[in-house]
Amino acid sequence: MKGLDHLLSAVSRSFYLSMRFLPREMRPGVAVGYLLARATDTVADAVDMDCRERLALLRMMGETVAGSASREVAATCFGRLGVLSTIQTHRGEAELLARFPECLALLENLSPHERMLVRQVLASIVEGQAWDLMYFESHAAVSCPEQLEHYTYMVAGCVGEFWTRLGLLAQGPGFSTQPEEQLLRWGRHYGMGLQLVNILRDREEDLARGRSYLPAPDDRPWLDRAERWLKEGVFYAESLRNGRLRFSTVLPAWLGLDTLELLQRADRRHPSSGKVKIARGDVYLRMWKAFLFSWKEAL
Repeated sequence: MKGLDHLLSAVSRSFYLSMRFLPREMRPGVAVGYLLARATDTVADAVDMDCRERLALLRMMGETVAGSASREVAATCFGRLGVLSTIQTHRGEAELLARFPECLALLENLSPHERMLVRQVLASIVEGQAWDLMYFESHAAVSCPEQLEHYTYMVAGCVGEFWTRLGLLAQGPGFSTQPEEQLLRWGRHYGMGLQLVNILRDREEDLARGRSYLPAPDDRPWLDRAERWLKEGVFYAESLRNGRLRFSTVLPAWLGLDTLELLQRADRRHPSSGKVKIARGDVYLRMWKAFLFSWKEAL
């Protein structure tokens, strides 16, 4: 697709930079999966649309990605995305929605196995996004730990599994020193940990919107769980044989752990304005350490 690099950089500079470090054979599947997931996420977050309209559009997008939508459903989906793109304030997201049919064409150009993996992960992500919209229409808070874990799996843990299966498909035994079962577990928890960091970081903002993803006021157990899961992400990265993959995989884990440290140090009685954010200099330092890490021998 013409302008794919531009589109990726327009919707996420950090992801675009990380993707450029991936082995060439993994880039198409990862890029297409990311663009499709970012498009559905944009619809899920479209606050100017009624919740039922967003749910209906999400389901149509899910059907088109799965390849099960009729021509009429696909045409309706593309038309509604086109209209939504005209009112998006984020230029990159507006372009992404308008070019959603081109993203689907990219999906069709993948190998059958890659296409199946992308469809599987998108089905889970859309299910999680739809659950989010429906649940908070009638609830103010997640009711139990199991519910939160299931949600973090649907929208992020499944991505760790997708990454693992795609890497094994592309590189075979050269992907990692660890067996597939171990990698799937680490990858699943890694993705869930990253999502949990987002939830913890955005907690005050979500409360202001009348929702809480944490089933209890005390966030300490979830801080601890997020730390444990992110450390599994570091174990995952240490097992990878390819230096480029090691760099791309370990960096989000380290930045997530840094974010948790900032959250743990924050004075809950006097919360600072805005989100906890890692300083740019610290991000560059982590990138340098990740570069050095990429040269280490796989464990």
